[in-house]
Amino acid sequence: MSGELSADGYKVDGPSQQILRALRGGGWVSSGALRDAADLEDNRQVSYRMEEHLGPAGLVLEAVRDDPERESRKFKLSEEGEVWVEDHADELLAPTTREEIADLAQQGYKEGTEAKESVQNYRKKLSRYKNQVEEVREQLEHIRDHHDEYFNRVRSVEKESEDSRERSKEAKQGVKELRGAVEERATIESVEGVSEDVSGVERRLAMVEDKQAGLAREQAEAARTRALVGRLAKPAGYVAAGALAAYLVVLVAVLVLAPGLVASVLVGGATGALGVAAGIGGMVYARGTGLLP
Repeated sequence: MSGELSADGYKVDGPSQQILRALRGGGWVSSGALRDAADLEDNRQVSYRMEEHLGPAGLVLEAVRDDPERESRKFKLSEEGEVWVEDHADELLAPTTREEIADLAQQGYKEGTEAKESVQNYRKKLSRYKNQVEEVREQLEHIRDHHDEYFNRVRSVEKESEDSRERSKEAKQGVKELRGAVEERATIESVEGVSEDVSGVERRLAMVEDKQAGLAREQAEAARTRALVGRLAKPAGYVAAGALAAYLVVLVAVLVLAPGLVASVLVGGATGALGVAAGIGGMVYARGTGLLP
């Protein structure tokens, strides 16, 4: 290292700085690995710096060993050690040997070459981007040239759309008015039809009432006729019975007496009259009693 450092009054020489740099990973590191990192000849040189300088300064911690005789010692940075290493990173990371300087130079050359290649790649990309920008610019010019035409078309379409909306409103209003007129006319026609139906029903009812009145009159007349015949039925029965008896008596007398021709004619006329009377009496009796309709 370029010079010795100190931590809480404890010396941090060049090998100690190499040990601290090797411990920056945060894990446990064996004494042998720290010896190689610090380019020391013996592990006891590592132990000396740990026990006399770095440990008392609170920069490192030692792992507990189950078998000290067979296990190697392991160390890692404490929290205070991590802070100290970060605060002195410039001194700890500075190259001190020719090998480190050569490695650093090689790394610088490599990074410079990569940076050069990156710059060339960026230039190529920049050229492509420039061409793309030119293409976009040409497209923008083309769009700008046709902007007015597109704008006019849009305005024309908007105007047509507005006109269509107005026509649609007018058509809707016309349909609404037409529907109202149709409904009104349908209502009037329905009322007229109902009136006609009611008139027809009234006429049919009047006809039925007339028929019922005629039937009532006929039934009353038939009842009066039956009552009259009923009153005559009994006397007619008597007349028919008397006529029949007289007729039988006359017939018997004719057969017994055998009178002359004049007597026969008179007897025949009387017999006929009595037969007619008997027939009429029988019909009246049968009609009165319901034997005949």
